[in-house]
Amino acid sequence: MNLLSPWFLLGALAVAGPVVFHLVRRSARERTSFSSLMFLKSTPPRAVRRSKLEHIFLLLLRCLCLLLLAVGFARPFFAQDKTPPTTAGLERRIILLVDTSASMKRPGLWEKARAVVDEYLDKASPSDQIAVITFDLQPRTLFSFADWSSWPQDQRASLARQRLAAITPGWMGTQLGLALTGAADQFRENSAAGREIVLISDMQEGAKLDGLQGYQWPAGTRVLVRPLTAKKQSNAGLEILEPLSGLAGVDGDIHVRVANSSDSQKETFRLDWKGASDPMEIYLTPGQTRTFTAPKPPVGMKSGVLELTGGDLDYAAVSYYTAPEIQHVSIFSAGLGVSNDSSAMLYYLQRAFPSTPRWQVQFDSEWTDRASFAVVATNLEPSQISALRHWMENGHSALLLLANSYAAATLVKLLDLQEARLTDSDENFALLGSIDFQHPIFKPFDDPRFSDFSHIHFWKHQRWNIPPGVHARVLAKFDDDSPALFQVDMGQGHLLVLTSTWSPADSQLAVSSKFPPLLQTMLDWSGASAPARFQFHTGDVLPAPLSTNEQVAWLKPSGAKPTLQPGGASFSETDVPGIYHATSGGQERLLAVNLPLEESRTAAISQDELVRLGVPLGFDSQQAASVARVHQQHLQDAELENRQKLWRWLLVAALGVALAEIVLGGWLARRATPAGATS
Repeated sequence: MNLLSPWFLLGALAVAGPVVFHLVRRSARERTSFSSLMFLKSTPPRAVRRSKLEHIFLLLLRCLCLLLLAVGFARPFFAQDKTPPTTAGLERRIILLVDTSASMKRPGLWEKARAVVDEYLDKASPSDQIAVITFDLQPRTLFSFADWSSWPQDQRASLARQRLAAITPGWMGTQLGLALTGAADQFRENSAAGREIVLISDMQEGAKLDGLQGYQWPAGTRVLVRPLTAKKQSNAGLEILEPLSGLAGVDGDIHVRVANSSDSQKETFRLDWKGASDPMEIYLTPGQTRTFTAPKPPVGMKSGVLELTGGDLDYAAVSYYTAPEIQHVSIFSAGLGVSNDSSAMLYYLQRAFPSTPRWQVQFDSEWTDRASFAVVATNLEPSQISALRHWMENGHSALLLLANSYAAATLVKLLDLQEARLTDSDENFALLGSIDFQHPIFKPFDDPRFSDFSHIHFWKHQRWNIPPGVHARVLAKFDDDSPALFQVDMGQGHLLVLTSTWSPADSQLAVSSKFPPLLQTMLDWSGASAPARFQFHTGDVLPAPLSTNEQVAWLKPSGAKPTLQPGGASFSETDVPGIYHATSGGQERLLAVNLPLEESRTAAISQDELVRLGVPLGFDSQQAASVARVHQQHLQDAELENRQKLWRWLLVAALGVALAEIVLGGWLARRATPAGATS
């Protein structure tokens, strides 16, 4: 017999009550007849402990009643010989997802990660299949299910440990979301009774969780998190910002972003260049990120190391720096007037391309092949026409403004037309009616917040019916359906034609907020590169130097010299922080590669965040099977007890015993009353 609620058996301890009551009495054992009690003082009988129990059968009935009630509430039932369901022998597929990002370099973490992997290798059954995937910015398969199955059964664990022994944490960031979804995709082509992903990571809060929300997990997939904890240490990191971020002042200040981990116990740090002796003290509360102006670097320094001291860890407390180069951009302009006349087009063109400490823009009225962009609003000389056409055919772009008949003559010469009949618009003003936002020039405006051009008035514009022989793509139209801006391909380059101008007398384009970004996209589309980056993160691709006709020799911070890269080829072996050297054509460029700032945020992320993003967290497969067996057995026991209902018979028996106890107690009471005691 089994019990569904055995804790109710504690009620059987109540049998001690009747035993105690039978040992203690408050009545006299014998009664004696007396003539009168009026002259005697009344005294209650004293409780006297009996030396032996009396009325044993009555005591047994009372104890039996209490025992029957206790057993009845415990819900007894007769068990049946049924073997509980088991998952033994069923195939399980387990992916061990091991974090090898930079934050795993903290003392003791990698040893703990290997110990967890060893634990799963040791307890794997012959029917189990195990794969190990390491991840930082990208997931990498250390060995797959196919590899595991191909190994001899008695050598699987040792071969797996050999491969893992060759792996150590690197200097990359953490793309946790990409790693989890990539591991889950391994289950889509395979079916198994158990699909389990074991995440072995320090779960640092700087990890990227992109791609988790909305991801459709394969059916039956469980994610088990095995968090690794390091010794409590204060950690802070820093990152030198690119001047392109808009934080660089005109005086060439260097700005640095500093992050203090939320589990840090320190708030005061020192910031200084390596080798210098004038540190700047900064205050930063745990969990906060702020931007500071770095100390002035030594005069003439082309590269250096900015250090953050005061924390317990130093793997994220340095940032490498290289001084940016000044980039020169030339724009050819013709027929735009003078630069100091607010009614001239050149006045607004120059203000659309302001020079910065790293980006110097020069406007040339004389033609030069070094031009990155050309803006023409007049008739050009035949030599200039030929040079401009050849320049565009080599991949550049020019903007032609149809301000008058002189500009129309340039259009005729560039497109080899017989003539171009232009007519002036006769409306008071025109508005842009339709725009091709899929074109690269207008693509940045393809957002409801930025796509409204309807407030720009054009007082004057030219109407031109594009001849059938001209293969033009209309990018924008006026509300009278005439072309406002169209493109004609010229070899590898393009000719853009605007049938109006941005002169204040012709339109409101120059005073519109759309004017500077529109011209900037035209300049970029023409092949003019933006200011080159000199600050990168580990894992980034480094661009080739400007001299692309010769091979590029790269030198890594470790001193390694990879194979020469062809001219124009980028460099992707940025696996270590430091200064990278690129030499080509006798010129050398220095590029700084640093650890992502997020890797310094070492506080553990809450698993509730993973649940919020839809990650199916669960138990270990063996633990889950054990819990399932216990739950199934409990359900079977409850069903048996509900069918048998033995508690009803026990309650009936308890009522019968109670009735017998009442009858017996009454009989014993009457027997103890002497004859003549009542009259």
